[in-house]
Amino acid sequence: MTNEAKSKATSANENAAEVLETIANVGHETVETFLAMGSDTAAKGYKDASAYGKESLDVARVGYDKLIASGKDNLDAYSKATSAVLAGFEAYYGQVLAYTKKAATENADIVEKFYAAKTPQELLDVQFEAVNNSVNRAVAQSTELNKIATDTANKAIAPVKNQIENSVEIFVKPFAA
Repeated sequence: MTNEAKSKATSANENAAEVLETIANVGHETVETFLAMGSDTAAKGYKDASAYGKESLDVARVGYDKLIASGKDNLDAYSKATSAVLAGFEAYYGQVLAYTKKAATENADIVEKFYAAKTPQELLDVQFEAVNNSVNRAVAQSTELNKIATDTANKAIAPVKNQIENSVEIFVKPFAA
C-alpha cells in the first residue's frame, strides 16, 4: 500500500473514529439529558404530590375540627333541650299540684255548704255552684297545661333547630355552591 493510500486509510479511520466518538458523545448527552429531565420531572411530581398531600391533610384537619366543634355544639343543643323539657315537666306537675290543692280546698268549702244548706233550694244552689266551679277549674287548668306544654316544646325545639340549621350551613352549603 502506498503512503497516500495509507494516509487516506488512516484519515478515513480517524474520521470514522471521530464520527463514532461524536455519535457516542451525542448519545451520552442525550442519555444524560433524558435522565436529568426524568429526575427533574420526578422531583417536580414529588413536590406537587407533597403539596397536594399537605393541602389535602389541611382540608381534612379543618373538616375534622368542624366535625368536633359540631359534635360539641350538638351536645350543648341537646343539653339545652333536655333542660327545657325538665323545666317544662317541673312547671307542668307544679301546675297539676296547685290545681289539686285548689280543687281540694274548693271541694271542702262546697261540702261545708252542703251540710249548711237548710232548704232544697239552697242545696240546689250549692250543687250548681259546685258544677260551675268544677267546669271553670277544668277549663282554666287545661288552658294552663296546654300553655306550659306549648312553651316547653318551643323551648326544647329551639336549640336543636338552631343546631340543625348551623350544621346544614357548615356541612351542606359548601357542596351546594
